[in-house]
Amino acid sequence: MPACVTTAQAVLLFKGTILPKVLIIQSSLNPQSKTAVVVGETEKILNSLDEVDCQILDLRYFDMQFCDGRKLTDYNSDTQKAFEMINDADGFIIGMPVYCYSVSGPLKNLIDITSSAMEKKVAGILCTTGSPMSFLASSDLAKILAYESHVFSVQPVVCSSYEDFKDGKLKSRKVKEKLKNMIEVLLHHLKG
Repeated sequence: MPACVTTAQAVLLFKGTILPKVLIIQSSLNPQSKTAVVVGETEKILNSLDEVDCQILDLRYFDMQFCDGRKLTDYNSDTQKAFEMINDADGFIIGMPVYCYSVSGPLKNLIDITSSAMEKKVAGILCTTGSPMSFLASSDLAKILAYESHVFSVQPVVCSSYEDFKDGKLKSRKVKEKLKNMIEVLLHHLKG
């Protein structure tokens, strides 16, 4: 049995099953990030399920270096740790803020460095926008993931904007329902 397994995983290993590992990537660097709020809701849902092991990679707490084509071993330990977390995951959910109607720089940088770790995996997309019309930026992310790493992005994409939040919390019932649906589809593909 592998040395680094949780108790729940050890029980499932004993029974001949292992939990799929889902990594939630929180890619906003804003200290008061609404993306982080949606990622928190995602984590609550995943943790309420007995059928998944989840972790969060929050870019606010990682000192990610800029992608410049060097070997992974030449990047700092945080950048290597991010790669390892993505590599160890069976699938992931990417929480992205939308800036100027597209993917943020920190997220694109992460993908550029870790694209080989994402290879042929399944992903869900959460996007937080400044206006309801900015949701189309999620298609930019889906294309980047598909072309760069052959990642299959599940539907629905979960989009939220400023009116879905109140007092720092996600209040939209519609967004919460879409989030549950996306997680259900993602897990279906991971168990496939």
